[in-house]
Amino acid sequence: MEVVHILPTAVAIIPYPFHNDIKDIILSEVKEQEENAIKFTANEELKHIQHYSVLANDERYGKFRNWCELQAETYAKEVQGQYIPETVQVTDSWFNVSNTGGFQHQHHHSNSLISGVYYVNFDAEKGHCPTAFTKDGHYMPSNPVIHLLKEKHTEFNQTEVVYAKEGELILFPSHTTHGYEENKGDNRVTISMNIMPTVVTNGDYGWRVTQLTPKERYDAFIISKEFDA
Repeated sequence: MEVVHILPTAVAIIPYPFHNDIKDIILSEVKEQEENAIKFTANEELKHIQHYSVLANDERYGKFRNWCELQAETYAKEVQGQYIPETVQVTDSWFNVSNTGGFQHQHHHSNSLISGVYYVNFDAEKGHCPTAFTKDGHYMPSNPVIHLLKEKHTEFNQTEVVYAKEGELILFPSHTTHGYEENKGDNRVTISMNIMPTVVTNGDYGWRVTQLTPKERYDAFIISKEFDA
């Protein structure tokens, strides 16, 4: 039997040249926003700070945000081969803080072309868990699914781990399933982000993507929490 590899998933890893500067700012804000963190009943050691887009309006993150968007535009054009009429923008971003025992279930991001994770405070030697990707997840399927038992691991059904380091940004297609298993060390801090072109078009029609105002974002956040309650 001949087996060929087709349509691999490209994950980019890019080090930020001014990591120490941005790390101090981020860790300070994480501490300030601790009371606003969302904890999960089944996963109390993972906290999200997501009621506002952390990179959106704060000028302290301007240089870092611009750098992320530049890397994402290059990734979209040069790696994915996408047509980007103007540029791209970070549409959403949030802090993740995971302590010992925390984990992130396998998931994907909707309403987004590219997603990213920036490793703010990360040390594999202290037990911080790397981000893992899989093509074999069962998550909100939009197509019929037949679930068959598996009896062996192959390169086509295993989870692949990306070993990025602190100060590096990983970029990947937003629909790619990802997460991480149980974290073995405290204070694993990352920033997650979603990125969209400023103009989305297939050549026949399209639309312009605009940022939500802080009030629009907060109102949507409250509605989502009430609906899930």
